[in-house]
Amino acid sequence: MSTENLPARPADRPPLPTEFDPELRARLAALDTASDTHAREQRPDNTTRAYAADWRVWEEFCAQLQIPTAAATRGTLRAFVDYLWTRKQAAYSTIDRRLAGVTVTLRQQYSVVVDPEATKAARELLKDYRKKAAEAEEPERGRGKAPAMRLHDLRRIASLCGTDIFGLRDRAMLLLGFSIAARRAELAGLRLRNIRDDDNGLLVHVAVSKTDPRTVPVPHGTSPDTCPVRAWKTWAAAASIVDPDRHAFRRIHHTGKVQPHGLSPQRAGDLITAAGLRAGYEDLFTGHSVRSGLATEARRAGKDRKAIAAITGHADGSKVLDGYMQIVDQWSEQDNALIGLGL
Repeated sequence: MSTENLPARPADRPPLPTEFDPELRARLAALDTASDTHAREQRPDNTTRAYAADWRVWEEFCAQLQIPTAAATRGTLRAFVDYLWTRKQAAYSTIDRRLAGVTVTLRQQYSVVVDPEATKAARELLKDYRKKAAEAEEPERGRGKAPAMRLHDLRRIASLCGTDIFGLRDRAMLLLGFSIAARRAELAGLRLRNIRDDDNGLLVHVAVSKTDPRTVPVPHGTSPDTCPVRAWKTWAAAASIVDPDRHAFRRIHHTGKVQPHGLSPQRAGDLITAAGLRAGYEDLFTGHSVRSGLATEARRAGKDRKAIAAITGHADGSKVLDGYMQIVDQWSEQDNALIGLGL
């Protein structure tokens, strides 16, 4: 746009975007590109993979409708929700995340800003579908909530991990993961520099997280068999983990040789599931099971809610944290609101 015919700008007013000269526009565009690259580099690997999967599904949908992928309007996003809910039978949380993945990818990779009202309309439709499904008493879609790995579960699973290098790693992952209420990506992302010795135990800095980083003080356990500090140090010594920039938990060759590469989040979760299966559990424990288990057991022990949130990384008053605190005993006074009422 030419600025030759625009009225003169008052001296006390900063220039408007329409008045920027070509050189300034080029510098701002370069800054946008650099900031987008930096933001992508800070994003956890599992989030990047999820967004890439979301985009592939969106491309498939757009191809069927014969519309360009940049056409993310109120109508197309609602149709996308209908396609995922009706044709793909996807879970509510999956559809919600796919909407986010598509809008983020459009903005960051194609400079297309989706109208917030369009995404709001699509999510409202999704809520309506979920409400109707509940009224029709349809089963909840998806895997459902991960079962909490309670203390008695943790003790049994840890005791059956074995004493070879595989068992030492899995036991340390389970006990330390429980102690810091780790997501699987947080376990996989730990580096040696994130785990520091302290007179009272360990200070574990959870740097790779969906939310803000947090540092969890992990005390010595009362039992040698379930002490997370002892389990970590035993594994670290056996695996010769000394480079502060290397992963704390590593892949292991079938010969027993510890590899320099770390675990993927998926692999970390699979190892927790496999440890539960080896111990004879039919319920599939997942990476979130140790996280939910810590919150549940801490609640059972009467720990302050803020103290629990400090370990899990939730904000005070978080409704998500409530979801992690699963019912411990339906007949206890704490978990049954009817007991003690005087009926």
